Amino acid sequence: MATIINKIDAATAPFVGQGDLIIFAAIADYSSAKLSDFSSPQSLGQIVQDSTSWEGEDVSTDQILDEQGNLITAKVTAGTLSFSFDIASTSANMMKKFMAAADISAANLGSPAWLESSNPSPAAVGFGVDLPVFTVPILVADQEKKRAWVYPKAKITSNLSLSDGLYRIHAVVLAEQVDTQYLKTGILLEGKLKYESA
Repeated sequence: MATIINKIDAATAPFVGQGDLIIFAAIADYSSAKLSDFSSPQSLGQIVQDSTSWEGEDVSTDQILDEQGNLITAKVTAGTLSFSFDIASTSANMMKKFMAAADISAANLGSPAWLESSNPSPAAVGFGVDLPVFTVPILVADQEKKRAWVYPKAKITSNLSLSDGLYRIHAVVLAEQVDTQYLKTGILLEGKLKYESA
């Protein structure tokens, strides 16, 4: 019988665009956690155009040669899953989440003479003291929000950035290893995202 060459895909299934970035509440115990345990999903809102960039390291090989220069074998080192993006919003809530900012109470703020006392009332958050790093699941949706890359244990670090006259929060995501029957370091998810009705 003749060998038949089959296709892996009947049709190409590209992952196109970026429809949303969503973070979830931190996972306390990954040993038994499932996707259904991901709670408190929050969209990061507007991400600056073309700011999303792949930062992962490629798989590398270390060749072991004999004395004549012939290849004996090669040691392969896995790459990493990492990307970065710029969040357009610098609201107090976003600063607290990504820059480890903390509220400065009205009492501690005082009554600066150079600020109006109302409309709006003065408010402040302080940052630059605690290390801006946290670990949560993160989801990257395609433009139709029907497919997504999911990184269950994403370490996220952030800093301020300035470009084109816009201050933004520059975040870097690095997927840490997860290997259970329920979750892996990276997951390709097929399914339409469900948003709260307006």
